[in-house]
Order: sequence, then structure tokens, then C-alpha cells
Amino acid sequence: MKRLIYIIGVIGLIFVNGCSYKVNGLKNQTGDEIKIGVIETKATKYESYIHWYDKGLNKISEQKLKYAMLGSPFHNPVYLGDEIFLIPQGLGNRKDSKKIISINKRDFKIREYSFNNIALNDLAVNEDYIYTINTLNGNTHISKLNRESQQLEEIIIEKEYVSGIVAVADKLYAFSFNMETSSPKFYMYVYNKELELLDKKDITQFGTGQYKFLIDENYLYANVMATKEDEAGTIILKISVDTNEVEGIDINEEFPNDILQYKGKLIITNHDLVMYEGNKITILDKLTKEIETIELDRKTEFAGIIDNLLIIGNQENIALYNMDKKLELIRELSMEKDDESYISNIIVLD
Repeated sequence: MKRLIYIIGVIGLIFVNGCSYKVNGLKNQTGDEIKIGVIETKATKYESYIHWYDKGLNKISEQKLKYAMLGSPFHNPVYLGDEIFLIPQGLGNRKDSKKIISINKRDFKIREYSFNNIALNDLAVNEDYIYTINTLNGNTHISKLNRESQQLEEIIIEKEYVSGIVAVADKLYAFSFNMETSSPKFYMYVYNKELELLDKKDITQFGTGQYKFLIDENYLYANVMATKEDEAGTIILKISVDTNEVEGIDINEEFPNDILQYKGKLIITNHDLVMYEGNKITILDKLTKEIETIELDRKTEFAGIIDNLLIIGNQENIALYNMDKKLELIRELSMEKDDESYISNIIVLD
């Protein structure tokens, strides 16, 4: 599984229990006007910025934060209520921040949640707990922090790499591949919110590398980065939250990345996060199953939707497209950053 091992390597290179509050400078804050955030961060210094814009891409503010490797292209911010959750991994050669942060949508205050493990990769949140994963040394550690009592617990999935986790209702879904078997084996674990195992599905036939998710009423959608043959994935998973049954939907385009929805259609960006290639989106009608692929004029690394606007961002620029006018380009902005910085993701406030 050369491609999968390479993906793990790229993620690694790029980029006491409790919690505390921090208030960081947010210049010219104007509250409800802020709709889009662009996260600029560094692996070499504890310095990050969130550049805040209104929905027309007019810059409103910028927020300087003393974190390194804040956010990741592989994992989107997690939203719950008025909070946005992100991982600041720490300096690239250490990744020892051992924390999750949340940003309040109303006053932009920062709250920190402390964990025991370094190199946290992904997170999931529900009303009671924050979950994280650490995948060092060939095992996956899933940690659960009680948001009220600050009690921390952990389970270990031995000899498996979990690419992503997501909380849906009172369940936690974890997607893994086994690196010890003679032929690739991929699994979906389903836990209750206390991390007691409810179900385990073999999803080898569909592929692995589930990093991006969409929760849509009764279904969870997940991307697939690679097949069991170590080829680029073209499938997204449709998972029943009620029964945990898994269906594979072939969109006939490589590298499904972000999964969004608008007016009964799934909007899937096609971008290889490892090689930083790909400028297409795939539109899938959930009712008719009709598929349309559109090639855009920029790389589709990050994406979001606000009202009728599709937001597409990458390391060079961010742009708005009108979803109701055949993806007419509304506006684009160049990303100005220094040589040490990179754009880790975008934030969308609806």
C-alpha cells in the first residue's frame, strides 16, 4: 500500500487534563458580518492567523493566534452550536501541543482542551465529549474528554491506522485500515458516545482514506482516497446512521475530497491532497443519481457553501461561485502569505 503509506507520511510532515480560556486580538471585529475565515499557519513557529471576511470576500478582521500547524487540509474544522473546533498540532518536528481549541462564533474567544497524546490527527465533538485520535507507533489511540468534568479516557485499536472520526447523534464512527495483514483490510468501527463498540463493518471493497464527511439527516457521507488495489479512489460512502449499512457511490472521478450539499445535490470536490492536484467538482443529484463533472479554473483544495455561494480555496487564492448561475465566478482574491506559511483550511459561518 505505497500510496496509503505515503499519505500517512505527508500528513505527518505537513503539517494534565482540563481546559482554559484565552482572548486573542481580533482587529476591527464586526460580529455578524464575518462569514468566511482563511487559516494561515506555520510549522516552524507558534504563529497563525485567521483572516476573516464577509460573504462577499471583503476583509473584516484578522485574528493572530500563538499556535503552530493550526488546522489541516486533510481534516475540516468541526462545528457544534456556537463553537468551531480545530487542532493546533504544534511545531512540525515535535507536534506536542496536546490540545484542541474551540473558537466562539459570537465573541471569537478561544477555549483550550488538554489531552495526553501528542500528534493529534483528527477530532469529533458532541454535546458531552470531545474525541481525538493519535496514530503513532502503528496503533490508533482514541481519546474521549468529558467537556464538563474534564475526565479523560482512551481506547486503543491495535495495528490499525484510523484516518478519520466523526460524531453523529450518539455514535462515533472511525475509519481504519490494517497495516499488518497480507492483503489490505479496511474497517468502519461504530461506537456509542462512551466508546463502547456497537458495530464493525468490513469496507475493504470500497476503499480507505476517509478524511472528509457530510452529515445529512439519516445518512453520513465519507470520501474514499484509495482503493484496495492502491489506486486513486472514485467512490464516496453513503452510510445509514440507523442501521450502519454502507453503500458505495461511484462518481467516476478520482480523488473525492470535500462533500457538500445544495438543493438536493451533493457537491463533491475532486482534488488530490497529497500531490496538490485537481480542479474539478462533481455534482450528484441525490434523487435521480445523475452526475455532472465541472472543471474549474483553480485547484479545489478547500470548499464550503454559504447561501447560494460555493467557496473554493487553495494555497494561491480563494473564490466565490454562484450556484444558481452555472457556477458563475463572482469574485476571487489572492492569498498573500510569507514563505513559511501555508493555508491549512477555511472556516464557513452560516
